[in-house]
Amino acid sequence: MPAHTVDHLKINGGRFYYRRRVPTRHQKTLGIKNWNRPCGKVSYQQAVVLVTDWAAKHDALIKALDNPETAQQVRQETETAKMAPHVADMVKAQQTGTLPPSFDPLEAARAGYEAAASHPSFDEQDRLARFRAIHDASFGPHVIPPINPDERDEFDLVKRKLERRITELGGNPITITAMSEAYFKKNQIKPEVRNKYRRVIKRLIAQVGDIPLDHLNADRLREFRDAQPDQNKASAIQSLFTPIRGMFKYAIGEGKISENPMPSVVLKREKRSTQMIKWKPFSPAEVRRIFAAMDEFWGSPLRGMADERRLAIHMVCRVQAFTAMRPKEVVHLLPENVTDKSLIVIGSKTEGSDRSIPLHPAIADFPAFFHGGGFDTFLSQRKDRTQTVRQNFTNLIRKMMDPPIIHEKKVLYSWRSTYSNAMRRAGADNDMRRAILGHKLAGSLAHYDDGPEFFKKRKWIKASVNRRVKRGQVAA
Repeated sequence: MPAHTVDHLKINGGRFYYRRRVPTRHQKTLGIKNWNRPCGKVSYQQAVVLVTDWAAKHDALIKALDNPETAQQVRQETETAKMAPHVADMVKAQQTGTLPPSFDPLEAARAGYEAAASHPSFDEQDRLARFRAIHDASFGPHVIPPINPDERDEFDLVKRKLERRITELGGNPITITAMSEAYFKKNQIKPEVRNKYRRVIKRLIAQVGDIPLDHLNADRLREFRDAQPDQNKASAIQSLFTPIRGMFKYAIGEGKISENPMPSVVLKREKRSTQMIKWKPFSPAEVRRIFAAMDEFWGSPLRGMADERRLAIHMVCRVQAFTAMRPKEVVHLLPENVTDKSLIVIGSKTEGSDRSIPLHPAIADFPAFFHGGGFDTFLSQRKDRTQTVRQNFTNLIRKMMDPPIIHEKKVLYSWRSTYSNAMRRAGADNDMRRAILGHKLAGSLAHYDDGPEFFKKRKWIKASVNRRVKRGQVAA
């Protein structure tokens, strides 16, 4: 029987065996130095088939372990399996009371932590396995936390120290970063909003660290709240905590944590009325002055600004003035949604924001400008395409106009309320204005109503002029 002609097939005492040395680089990962497996009472031909199959599987395993991420995961599983019997024995001894009366689980955890952390021959995976074993043995569900407040503080301190090191070495699926990203994905947060939320999460992590979410208690959240500038308005603080609230709500719903600390964190309450908070509309006289200023400063080459950018900014402001579209809706228009008859808004702020807006005669040149690449200048802006428009418009009305418009609530976004007022003065009812502004119809009727017909919207779009007031009317 030419057993020697088949790799890894050995014969001993008339029986066949699969014997193969584990590559040195993977011996610690798998926890063994050799594969040694009997083929059983089989013929030579059957042994060849078995050994060939086992060798192919191990070849694939070796190739997979050459990937550092796979090797790390397998190594963790190997070390965990090695420590499991010791943890089980310790847990059983504590549950049955067979440990000596002098045994202190907390002191044992401290000693075990120091021993694992300082052992000269341990690598990160060795330490990780032992930290996890210590955590399971000393802080598992079988352990009753101390009642004494001082002892409980010590208990929590050691427990969190272990959990933090476990997170650092092996990753933790419920860290602030991991849970916030899972929340964004689950709730399909839009890219620009997601980026805004990520900036908040980064600020939070800079304050408290990327700790497990169940370590982010009310005290740490209050520290984050109190670290914000005193001049921040209530709305800014509420907005800052919006993604944090959402993250905790998601984690509770998914069973990742058992308690939500947010209800215990008191945030500054908004005392301003809606009238004080909302953006103010431009008066018809101010609209005329703004259009004159746009024509004067943006209607011809401007030092320090490329012509493409100047013309695009000018057009965005004109489109807003005659559609009540949000700034972001204008700069994110797609080619298929711009026609000679209408502008179609898709995927904006809310579900109710999707709408078709008839093209106002005053911006009849917009489709040709747009399809001619007029907005291509914004494509290079990866974060906020409206930022340039916002800054230049603010500069126009605050510094370049004489006299300037200095009311802090009159900004680029004011075009929406300005045009809404123009529609109201023209006689459009609330449903028509809501449909053009992109506000959702309240109540169950929204499920069965597509809103006003296009020809009716076109009538009110044409009738709405924000630069003048009919004789006898009062601008508002």
